[in-house]
Amino acid sequence: MKRFALLLFIVLTSTALTFAQTKKGDKVKGYIINKSGKKIEGLVVVGDWASNQLQVKFIKKGTSKKVSYKPNQLKGFAYEETYVDCVGKKAKEWKYYFTRKSDKPSRMFGPTTVFMHQEVADGHFKLFCFYIEVPSNPSKPYKYVFYVEDDKGSFTKVNEDNFKNSTKKIFKDYMALKTRIGDKGFRLKDMDRMVADYNYWKTNRHDPNEYRVAMKN
Repeated sequence: MKRFALLLFIVLTSTALTFAQTKKGDKVKGYIINKSGKKIEGLVVVGDWASNQLQVKFIKKGTSKKVSYKPNQLKGFAYEETYVDCVGKKAKEWKYYFTRKSDKPSRMFGPTTVFMHQEVADGHFKLFCFYIEVPSNPSKPYKYVFYVEDDKGSFTKVNEDNFKNSTKKIFKDYMALKTRIGDKGFRLKDMDRMVADYNYWKTNRHDPNEYRVAMKN
């Protein structure tokens, strides 16, 4: 009964709906990180996932000039997004993008050095989401893959084809998670929660055969 309640809680929390109010073209609070690691505050012009991966338009605080930067010019950028949660409450959330190298471009003949959206930042693993155009499939014109980065900088791609094999290696020492790979709530779309839960276990080192959901800060 306890295991069923836990799994129900995981599924419900991972599928909670939010509705973005920040839209493409909005100028919102944000910053860029230059190549030397300095954070420069100002306004970020919000793009869609495709443009965010390829460039950021930025207005430095105290100026009115809009400047475009490509991934090879920065270490990353971030902006504050406004959204309405599943109970109708307005909230804010920071979106983080960092320069990383993908194994293939997001669009044909595009660059492989891109801004990747960081979905999990704290702990042993960081998780990045990367979108790829699929022009040959009009019904599903985009697909996404994940990259898992460990604290030594090793970068592992996780997609639909290698999901089970890759994640069982990545989470191999947390048996309670490893044995659930592929079950409902433990699939590719759930990577953000699984990485967060693994990081929680890695930090607290509770019984590896006992699954616990990461406590939110």
